[in-house]
Amino acid sequence: MIDDVQFYIYSLLAVIVLSILVGFLPKKYYIMPIITFVVMGALAFILPNFYSNLEWQPLLGYAAFLAVLSLVISVSMWVAKRNRRKAKEIREAERVLRESEEEKARKR
Repeated sequence: MIDDVQFYIYSLLAVIVLSILVGFLPKKYYIMPIITFVVMGALAFILPNFYSNLEWQPLLGYAAFLAVLSLVISVSMWVAKRNRRKAKEIREAERVLRESEEEKARKR
């Protein structure tokens, strides 16, 4: 494995921040976990060619961990946005109903 702790901190923060930012794009929740696994998976096979103390198995496991983390964050963002949108629709429907009742009361 990589002995530098900064690599793990930076990669975790990058995945978290990018997963949240990509979650704000409409209907693009699935992109970040796929990109994370493809990029980190490719690095798992490329980095051992340049460093003699690295093996691809732990790096591929770390790539899978980051992909799962990204998937959890993406699904959480999707659920939060869906719930917020439904709550907004309910508030809008209640507002329209209240306005129509007030209008009926004024006509009487």
